[in-house]
Amino acid sequence: MKVSITDIKSRAEKIFIKAGLSQDDAKIITAVLLETEMRGVFTHGFIRLERYINCIKSGGIKADGKYSVLFDSPSWASIDGNDNLGIVISYKAMSLAMEKAKTTGVGIVNVKGSHHFGAAGYYTSMCADNNMIGMAMSNGDILIAATGCAEKTIGNNPFSFAYPASKYGKVVYDIAMSHTSDQKVIRAAKDGEPIPSGWIIDKDGNQTTDPAEYLKGGTLLPFGGYKGYGLAMMVELLAAVTSGAAVTEDVHAWNTNPEKGGNTGHFFMAIDLSKLGDPEEYKNKVDVMVDKIKSAKKADGVEKVFYPGEIEKDKMQKCLDLGYVEILDDTMASIDRIEKELFGI
Repeated sequence: MKVSITDIKSRAEKIFIKAGLSQDDAKIITAVLLETEMRGVFTHGFIRLERYINCIKSGGIKADGKYSVLFDSPSWASIDGNDNLGIVISYKAMSLAMEKAKTTGVGIVNVKGSHHFGAAGYYTSMCADNNMIGMAMSNGDILIAATGCAEKTIGNNPFSFAYPASKYGKVVYDIAMSHTSDQKVIRAAKDGEPIPSGWIIDKDGNQTTDPAEYLKGGTLLPFGGYKGYGLAMMVELLAAVTSGAAVTEDVHAWNTNPEKGGNTGHFFMAIDLSKLGDPEEYKNKVDVMVDKIKSAKKADGVEKVFYPGEIEKDKMQKCLDLGYVEILDDTMASIDRIEKELFGI
């Protein structure tokens, strides 16, 4: 469904304000969800709005947007999100990391007491847009099976890295550790479509192409086998263990236990390139590197080689040019439901 960018932005902000967020915080979370939607990452866009509101109503998520500083130094801080919306707290945490980087060159902020933080690439893009290198990661409730396990053992643990460029804007790498998101598996099950082998195992630990098995107790598998599992472990250590957040099965799933605080952990890092030299020199080198990759001999049937984040950037620019964004019918139905519930319309 084609939806005006202006209209969906206004509707979302009003919903979040009605749910108890300040105007500034409503603008933050709406901006993150809107950009994610425009970049084509529908699994982390407005489809999450209704669940966020339900968690606020149930008491598992707070809406005041306030965090507590547990440790602070010129280059490193640790904060408690106090069970607030993960996206709001994460935006503020990365902003703090960037401020520290402007002074010391490197800024790090650990977060505990948070919730689902949306698309990791948004926070690293904040850095790249300001001539900084960005890293962002989060743990979460257990969703994937560690290599050799037949059940859920560790979170999908998203990770993002971004580096500024010149004519290419920025290189943004944003991944979770499974072959695909659980939302894509759930949608395939709803549509009755098979999924590729290697995406999930059933409740008995067997690989299957039937997405319905995921809903019967199946589990996502890490991409690249032990490599994806190893990266998930790295994120768990930096984002959760170092932050003092809940680890693995102790994290409460915000979408299935809306009345409980998730105690999710995040890790944010900003590196200010201007402390090393002229940022434009680094950005130009990125362009040269990307040019070389794009001009390399292509495999049969390949028309274009993309750098990380290019496909999403193009989708977003198209939305901005046209003034509208394509939103799934199910997503719009959920927005209609929550509006009716909050405003009686």
